[in-house]
Amino acid sequence: MTRTRGFWHPGTHHPAVDHGGGLPWPRPVEVERVLGFAARNGCKPFQGGHLRKTLVIHYDEIALKGRNRGAFEDHLVRGVREITRDLGPVSVQKLYGRILVRGKDSELPLPALAARVTLLPGVRYVLEGGETGQDFDAILQAIEDSLPPQEAVGTFGVRAKRGDKSYPLRSGEIERRAGAHVLERRSWDVDLVDPDFWVRIEIVNGRGLVCTERHEGPGGLPTGASGRGIALLSGGIDSPVAAWMMMTRGLRLTGLHFHSAPYTNQRSQEKVRDLARHLARFQPSFELTMIPFAEPIQQAIVTSAPQKYRVILYRRFMMRLAAHAAAAAKAGCIVTGEALGQVASQTVENMATVEAASSLPVLRPLVGMGKAKIIDVARRIGTFDTSIEPHDDCCSYLMPRSPATRSNSDELDEVERVFDVTALVEESWANRQSETLRQESRL
Repeated sequence: MTRTRGFWHPGTHHPAVDHGGGLPWPRPVEVERVLGFAARNGCKPFQGGHLRKTLVIHYDEIALKGRNRGAFEDHLVRGVREITRDLGPVSVQKLYGRILVRGKDSELPLPALAARVTLLPGVRYVLEGGETGQDFDAILQAIEDSLPPQEAVGTFGVRAKRGDKSYPLRSGEIERRAGAHVLERRSWDVDLVDPDFWVRIEIVNGRGLVCTERHEGPGGLPTGASGRGIALLSGGIDSPVAAWMMMTRGLRLTGLHFHSAPYTNQRSQEKVRDLARHLARFQPSFELTMIPFAEPIQQAIVTSAPQKYRVILYRRFMMRLAAHAAAAAKAGCIVTGEALGQVASQTVENMATVEAASSLPVLRPLVGMGKAKIIDVARRIGTFDTSIEPHDDCCSYLMPRSPATRSNSDELDEVERVFDVTALVEESWANRQSETLRQESRL
């Protein structure tokens, strides 16, 4: 006997379905919404009877954008095309509420394609499966072709969605018929909570999508939808996490690193390049600019400023240089990995003093997070192991014995009177080095 865990069993009534004997009548508003989208975006019903391997991208926040939704979808489509360009010709097609991705000329391995796409901000999850016609017999055949051997799994479940409400079968009826079809071919138990094997069916824009694998993405907003920003990368745990978090809010980032060569070793710069390559997995490319900071800026501060203000002064000069980088990249904000109270320079007073030197908004996505939570995110996005490698940080170079934990901008303005601030900034900026990093293809 087949056991059932969940809310339906093939052959039983579904509580959400009207069983009055007739097929449900499509709601005119829903039909017009779906068909109107299809007409505007050139979506044609699936042609041909074969199953075509396909990824189905789903998003979450983009769906809440109302009249601006199309612009956010376009950002996501561009991101998919750019981040998969090195894998070979890829077709990216907008449907209503989802995006289809597949190899254009040759069939690229779907798992490799899915692994790349699921890293993109804006992607909530990706379904891996196939595309066929919306004729229900074609859908059943696609399901049958997707089933693993009997001994491979013990339980299964079916989920159905209709993006096209004019389809004559409601979602519950699709699930029951598809489940019954599976049970005719496999003696598995039904589990709608946590089965070994899911069959996911979607009906949209004249096609049926049958998927059996789901890959989670970061969600949020697609790259570039919120503009551009400059991310300060120190080489530690926090700054790459802060950068990633703002990427998921739609910022396209350029990295900025300050080094104290020749007083610190070259490994610190290589480590930041490695972290930038990690971040390049989440947007199509990642530009990294390295700025020498020891000479002339740090030497001037050590020589002429009170010791307790050194780190605050370092960071104020970083803000000024970040403004130069922002102008070059047409960016509108600066992103840092600061967390309130983590070190002496990250008190409320000191962060306000540092930000006073900035002509741009300073975004601190980690400001309320504890170290354990930051480390959890670093592990999840793959930057932790690189971040904990030993390196020389520019702010640790000639650290004061007793750094100030409280300051204000008037105090620091007075301290900075001994410097030619503009000349120091311009000299450091003139010696910058920039490079563009991209994710390496791994098929």
